[in-house]
Amino acid sequence: YDPVPVQPSANDDLDLELLWLHALEEHGIGLTSADLAAEWLAHMRYPWDEYGYATFNLRRGINPPLSGRFNNWFRNSMGATIRAEIWAMIAPGSPDVAAALAYQDAVLDHAEEGVWALMFLASLESAAFFVHEPQRLLDIGLARIPSTSRIARAVRAVRSAYQAGDTLLQARARVLAEVGHTNVTDTAQNLGFIAIGLLYGAGDFGASVCAAVNCGYDTDTTGATVGAILGIAQGAAALPARWLEPIGENVVVGWGVADLPVPATVKELTDRTVAMGLKVIEDRCPGITIGEAAASEVGSVVPDEPDASDRSDPADQPDQVDAPEQPDSAPAPEPDWLDASASASLLAASSAVSVMHAGAFQITVDYGDRGPVVAPGAATTVIVELLNRGERLFSGQVGISAPTGWRVAVPGAQGPSVRMEPGKRARLGYVLKAPADGLHAEQSMELTLTDDDGHATSAAFPVLGAACWWIVGPLPNNYETGYDHSFPVELKPDLTEKYLGRGDGLVGWERIVFPETVMDVERIFGGIAGIAYARTVLHVPEPADAKLIVHTNDGARVWLNGRVVYQVHSHEPFRPSLCAGPGADVHLAAGDNLLMVKMARCGEPYQFALSVVDREGNPLRDLGNTRW
Repeated sequence: YDPVPVQPSANDDLDLELLWLHALEEHGIGLTSADLAAEWLAHMRYPWDEYGYATFNLRRGINPPLSGRFNNWFRNSMGATIRAEIWAMIAPGSPDVAAALAYQDAVLDHAEEGVWALMFLASLESAAFFVHEPQRLLDIGLARIPSTSRIARAVRAVRSAYQAGDTLLQARARVLAEVGHTNVTDTAQNLGFIAIGLLYGAGDFGASVCAAVNCGYDTDTTGATVGAILGIAQGAAALPARWLEPIGENVVVGWGVADLPVPATVKELTDRTVAMGLKVIEDRCPGITIGEAAASEVGSVVPDEPDASDRSDPADQPDQVDAPEQPDSAPAPEPDWLDASASASLLAASSAVSVMHAGAFQITVDYGDRGPVVAPGAATTVIVELLNRGERLFSGQVGISAPTGWRVAVPGAQGPSVRMEPGKRARLGYVLKAPADGLHAEQSMELTLTDDDGHATSAAFPVLGAACWWIVGPLPNNYETGYDHSFPVELKPDLTEKYLGRGDGLVGWERIVFPETVMDVERIFGGIAGIAYARTVLHVPEPADAKLIVHTNDGARVWLNGRVVYQVHSHEPFRPSLCAGPGADVHLAAGDNLLMVKMARCGEPYQFALSVVDREGNPLRDLGNTRW
């Protein structure tokens, strides 16, 4: 760099790990996803990508793990992997413990690959305190994620390239050919680049970090992760001075975390982390102790050189552990680093559920694959699982009350009576039917457990109204000129009209509901170029100054109450952040506001998302387009 920095730059990667350190200190080592969610809402302000979607979900009462899955286009992104180090540091040499803690964290704002990525890195880094060879570290991480995942495919692609003697750039090309994605923060490709750093850097700190960073994409995360792994394995004494001196010992945080007791220096941060680690080790990590290592015990991360005798998958090789010697005592039994049975059940856990707690009960609401969304006049089924965490038998009745206009039905054989011994569960099913009129963007269902003595415990869970749109198309987009052509739809947008469509057939308006911010409109175009128009009514109870955020990878023109407020025709990568992006400042009148969008598809599948936020970037919760 020129000029050379004099302190580290603020970065959300570190900020969120400081938040989790604070959460550990506040809630103890038994903290849950619910505890992390509470700390997130209290202190986290960054609105980007998965952060924005997860925060919006949490504020609406959608709890983990559903908060990370529902309406989150970025659920497979890197936002959780940046938090791996805190879990590895407090559970050294205990990859399953680290993976379990990582799972509790990642489901807050991710699902699937986004969760597995954090489990992969946390377990790998936990093992790196004792295992120093990169191929074996990769095996340890892979043992704790699905073998069919895109992450596993990316790592296997890198290993194949390395064993074949490919160059770094050839390895990068293999990763992109196997799992490449237009989202620069997609986990699979970036974890492939981390594997490149570990293997092609040959144990040299600078070479390893640069190997990962020079692959591009989510570079601050890939470089930092490779550096963290080498730092754990080699120790602070092995970190090159030329990398340490420019940034010094101060801890610098960004604007997106508030009201945290931030450590001033790396030493203070280390002391606080070790203090939590000692508690985790005592409680969950038998056989692990923290002490001073002899100089000869400092590890190095140097991959085996690929040669003709080493072309097989390293997973098939005998596992060996570079554990410190224990003089004057019998050697400790070697851990089976690839035994992931203690964390395997997490891979089968459903992400379609929202978990909450009330009194002595844990309440899990399973919305199914459709999520917590229902269209006007439609019905949805929820499964409620109750866990009695108390010390007394519960005997009583369970029921759901819904807003006016809703209907609640239960299976005939179920009945309202429930009996649960301590530690036992009960599963109940309910059918919720929304009114044809009067559906809101958010509504709350009240679940009440009343014991035989009349004592009641209640908890609320949300059901959201789906977005209701009228869409007509496809209209012709010959030679991609349709974006600039004014079709009769613009002059006579009557929902009863028919128009001359693509291929000279007549097309009319149809009703389509969209459960999430990203709208699947490619089905309208049938895989080829075309034009479509979409209409909806935005309803707000009070006048509001707002911003329409419009994301697309092609053409869009937006009218609000008859006036063009935004237009774009640019073939850019699609990145549908909820709270920020291109769009227009608008004023919404109290009541109904008519919105119309012209959608122009050229050569690529059309992608589109629209959100409405206030001028500070917060989604308008009282805005809805839930009526036809």
